[in-house]
Amino acid sequence: MVVRVHPHSWRWRAGGAAMVFLVTFCLGYLLGASRSNNVPFFNNIEERLRDEIVQLTAERDSDQLTLRALKSTLSDQATVMSEMRQMLEMYRGVLLPDEDGDAVVLRAPATEYDPLTQSLKVVINVHRGVRDYSQYEGDLSVKVEGLLSGQPHSINISSLDSTRKGGVFPLKFQYLQRVQIAVSLPVSFVPEVIVSSVSMTQPSTTKRVRRDAMTFSVSSERGQQ
Repeated sequence: MVVRVHPHSWRWRAGGAAMVFLVTFCLGYLLGASRSNNVPFFNNIEERLRDEIVQLTAERDSDQLTLRALKSTLSDQATVMSEMRQMLEMYRGVLLPDEDGDAVVLRAPATEYDPLTQSLKVVINVHRGVRDYSQYEGDLSVKVEGLLSGQPHSINISSLDSTRKGGVFPLKFQYLQRVQIAVSLPVSFVPEVIVSSVSMTQPSTTKRVRRDAMTFSVSSERGQQ
């Protein structure tokens, strides 16, 4: 038997084997690249670690932003709750006055003093007493006692307001009235006592005076420090 072999048959066999190897290599590369497993040669460990670090850093920054927003929201809610609690106490005092026999009740003032700018804020609430009348009328005067250049000195707060006449704040209410005052004190004056005085003409002629020591807010204490 005589077998004839084409002179270029070895080339065909080599080309076919190379083609099979190339196809197998391409399929293996695509399969390895599509998976997250650590396949040698296809995946670089350093690149994977770098990508994970970038992802974790982005998640950390996002969590910090969320935490800041949550703290800000909680702080705002705490402020609102404090204001609502103070308002509730005020209205409770209006409905159930704790001072029997008085036509009106003069509450202790809330003060805020900033020594750096010499600014003073005072909030005073005046409301009806145990008896209910349809109308309450009168006026409120507020003075500040303290030291000016080391010497005792008093200032009528209403006189510092150019819109006020007569040095008093008029009162006219059925249940309550809140008086808010914001003024700038003279340089070198240190407030110590708030003297508030109410003179009522309706429903009866009566007068109430109280003296309260100054209370400094947190911002004021920081300013002093």
